[in-house]
Amino acid sequence: MLYHYPFPSRLKWMANAFKKGYQFVDEGGQYMGKMEFSTFGQKIQSELNGVVVNFFLQGLFIRSVLITNEDQEPIGTIQLKMFGKSIINLNSGEVYLWKRKNIFNTRWQLIHDLPGTDDDPISVNYQYIYRFVQESGEIELYEETNQSELLTLIGFFLGIYFIRQRKKNG
Repeated sequence: MLYHYPFPSRLKWMANAFKKGYQFVDEGGQYMGKMEFSTFGQKIQSELNGVVVNFFLQGLFIRSVLITNEDQEPIGTIQLKMFGKSIINLNSGEVYLWKRKNIFNTRWQLIHDLPGTDDDPISVNYQYIYRFVQESGEIELYEETNQSELLTLIGFFLGIYFIRQRKKNG
């Protein structure tokens, strides 16, 4: 795996064959990572710039997601909410909000929920483009941290999860 330092502020993504997964590349087309959904969709494995993050959907009526690292150690949870919102609680104590920007779920954001303020900064912005049979899009990182890869993957996972749910439910 090649590491890309500093982590780029813009990425492109596209669905790979059979839409079981997605691939991330930098603006120059260099491979940065992937996200793969298991056959039954309960475990999602991802990797970006050498950082491995797994998502485990929990419960019959999925309301939460466990986030683990490469060694399967928990690093956070996601509470799935109605109407295009979710709350991400990292074990570090940081809280992020995921929010879709339109009803079509073609744009969404990951927002850093800072305590004691209503002026929460956007950390990552996402765009989804569907052309005939090709899914693709762009990711723009606004807040660079030592967790940029993790945050980018969390926000991407949530957007794609809700898109896949909408398609599955008709």
